[in-house]
Amino acid sequence: MKKIVHGAPQIPNPLRVFITFESTGWFDTTQEQKENELLPKLKSIITEWESNGSELLGTFDRDILTAGHAGPTNWHACFLYNIPDLQTVTNMTHSFREAGIDRYFRLEASIGRPFFLVEN
Repeated sequence: MKKIVHGAPQIPNPLRVFITFESTGWFDTTQEQKENELLPKLKSIITEWESNGSELLGTFDRDILTAGHAGPTNWHACFLYNIPDLQTVTNMTHSFREAGIDRYFRLEASIGRPFFLVEN
């Protein structure tokens, strides 16, 4: 095995971004509001992200063994993206504010890199 040299992590290009998604005010809304307002806005935003130069690598929804509020993990679902630059990440999180759904959903982005033992 090659000697492991641990210098400062290099910022990848594109950025590897893990976005957690939490339903905060979702539980305080009516079924009609969910179906007619919130879900269409959410779907529209996520569809818009397809044209910002980002590459969706995968999603993960924790709802199989959970119900209700997010609990100690503070997220219900997550998205894993390759994103071209930090401004695009900021634009993605801001899109929730701009659409007025940050009252119902919370996003948090973490920037990392591919795990060196799996991806080179």
